[in-house]
Amino acid sequence: MLELNDPVTIIGDIHGQFYDLLKILSYTDLLKSHMDPNQKVVFLGDYVDRGINSIEVTLLLLGLKIEYPHNVILLRGNHESRVMTEQYNCKTECL
Repeated sequence: MLELNDPVTIIGDIHGQFYDLLKILSYTDLLKSHMDPNQKVVFLGDYVDRGINSIEVTLLLLGLKIEYPHNVILLRGNHESRVMTEQYNCKTECL
């Protein structure tokens, strides 16, 4: 369970739609040069599948997590299997 205070943005089910993700992110501070230290952005999982840019979506989200480790929260959806996350030594805190 996560306890978060405002401001929080929740984004779900990207499904490999990279350009849609960029549009959504344009409404947050994540792509800007200054990030509000209290802003949290929670991604609900399902980053891959269906869309043709699953790799780009995954790389962008992991890059954002590295850049803003305390602001970006990546949850694992049903499209991200436990086998995949454990293979890369990234437990559920990461994805």
